[in-house]
Amino acid sequence: MPAVLSTATTVVALLLAALALLAAARDRAPDRLQLIGTVVVSVAAVLLVGAAVASWIGGHSPRETTTFLGYALTMVLLPAGAWIVGKMEPTRFGSVIIGVAALIVPVLVLRIGQVFGA
Repeated sequence: MPAVLSTATTVVALLLAALALLAAARDRAPDRLQLIGTVVVSVAAVLLVGAAVASWIGGHSPRETTTFLGYALTMVLLPAGAWIVGKMEPTRFGSVIIGVAALIVPVLVLRIGQVFGA
């Protein structure tokens, strides 16, 4: 897995978390900027998982296949799921949901790297 892509995904997710949690502290519901951030995090996550799968196809297999698949699926689906649930809660807690989900993405990036032995 490319370190640049892992770092970029982590940074974008942390920026979204800061944005969403700041909005929650200001008593704001999820807005368009959080939607854009969620889309960017989702695209970065899909690219990272795609790079990991390409590495897997290239012969560098993960130590635990089931664990990798679980982390990859969670990382791809979590931002979009958080956006949907966050928009269903049109209060500051919708922003909290998006912020907490964005904080989980860097952990998943780290764990996928560990499963691949990077």
